[in-house]
This record gives sequence, structure tokens and C-alpha cells, in this order.
Amino acid sequence: MESKLRGTFDKIHADADLKERTAEYLRGEIGKRRRTSWMGRQRFAAACACLALLLFVGGFAYFTPSAYVDMDVNPSIALSLNRFGLVLEASPYNDDGAAILENMDVRHKSCEQAVELLLTEMLRQGYVKEDGLVSVTIQTENDSAQEKMLGKIRASVDTLLDSQHSTASTDIFAVSEEVRDCAHDHNLSPAKYLAITQLQEVDPSASYDRCAEHSISEIKELTQEHCGGHHEEEDGGNRGTEENGAGKDCGSVVTESPAVSGIEEETAGYTEGSHENRQEGHHNRQGKKEHHQQ
Repeated sequence: MESKLRGTFDKIHADADLKERTAEYLRGEIGKRRRTSWMGRQRFAAACACLALLLFVGGFAYFTPSAYVDMDVNPSIALSLNRFGLVLEASPYNDDGAAILENMDVRHKSCEQAVELLLTEMLRQGYVKEDGLVSVTIQTENDSAQEKMLGKIRASVDTLLDSQHSTASTDIFAVSEEVRDCAHDHNLSPAKYLAITQLQEVDPSASYDRCAEHSISEIKELTQEHCGGHHEEEDGGNRGTEENGAGKDCGSVVTESPAVSGIEEETAGYTEGSHENRQEGHHNRQGKKEHHQQ
């Protein structure tokens, strides 16, 4: 480059000092442009790296499960959600659940939208009986997000059942990670797992595998039947024991198996809290049903 400059200026008739200063100026300008171009490329590369990092972090956050919603009407379906409350994956627990999901895609829907779409299809196919039970459980480590999700799902489910004039009861509550893990070990929804665990306390012959295809309503009916049998035996054989508080209370059944910390307390709380929720939901919709009939 310098030889070209000198060759060019040699052809110009001017003072030698002027030629040298002009050539020096041009060399400086060329150097500046080179440095500016290099810095521009560096800034562009840095911007691309930042964008790639943001996309990676955002993509990792979007596709990482942080909450789980499990539905059980007897079609049993599991939903995994990201931190934004959007469904990443829907998978069935049983054949009925697989049939519901066969022609449905609830991915990237909000949790309440997905539950509403799935429940609508279950209603359409006749899975939701008038005296049936719609169970939905939530498991997440974020307490504030959990309460918001519970509220949205309850409102969505109640609105849908009311619009269909259904008197089915609802059970919508949160479970711990331990309970959900134990339920998944048996390929069961947490609500059904808890219901079978309660049944096993009064009927040790009941197994998770044999009860898996029964609805939660049916499992709870079996539990109440066995509870009634126990109370009749206690009335006839040892009334004094019952009066002293040693009789079996079927409203707070707990279990020692599996031995997972906290499951006993959660099972008891599930029995009492969910029973009140079901009764309240049933009476509210029953009243509306009678109103519509009139």
C-alpha cells in the first residue's frame, strides 16, 4: 500500500514535504478505517454472542418443567408446565387418557386452558357422570404460583361444569413432590394414588394395580363400605372401645406404606379438605341444576 502511495505521489508535481504529509495523513485514515472495521466486527460478534446466550437461557427456561398438573376423571392425564404456566407435554396414565389425547394437542396452552379443553372432551365423550368426580392436583415448589394456578383451574372447571349443568363434584388441591413421585411409581395420578392408599388402610387386600382402572369415586365408595363394616363390628363387639375414641375414623385414614415422609399427614389432610370441597361443589351445582329444571 505504501509503495502504491509513493508511486502515485511521485507523479504529482508538488513540494516533497507536502507530499510526505499528505501520504502520512492518508496512511492514518486507512489505519483508522481498519481499526473501526475491526471494532465493528468485534461489536457485532459480541452482540451475536449475547443474543445466542439469551436465546439459550430463554429456551432452557421455556422447556424446563417447573410444575405439574394431573387430571383424573377416570381418563387420567398428566401435564408438565414450564415456569410461565404453559403446557410442555401431556401424557396419559391409562387407555382412556390416551383416547382423549389422541386427537388433541394442548401443548403451549396455559394450564387452565388445557384443563378446560381436556374436560370439555371428557364431557363430550360421556366420561363425566352426574354424580361423578373431577380431580385435579397441582405440584410445584412455588407457593405463590401454586395458589394462582389453583384459583384459575377451580374457576375454569366450575364455570365449565356449570355451563353444562353438571352436578359432578370437584377435587382440586395441591400435593407434595413425594406424593407425586410415589404415584408415578405406580403409574397413577396423585389423587387416585391417595384414594387407593386410604382404601388399603381399611382393606389390606386392595392393590394399586387392581384398583388402577377404577374411578376415584368408585374407590372412595369401596373405602366407605369397608369403613361401615368396621363400624358395625365395633358396635357389636366393643362399643366401649369406640366410645373411648379407639375406633377407626374413616375421615382421617392414614397409611404406613409406602414409608415416605409426610405422606401420612397429606393423606389425612386430603381426606378432610377434599371431602368438604366436593360436598360444597356438589351442593352448589346441585342447586343450580334444580333451578334450571324448574
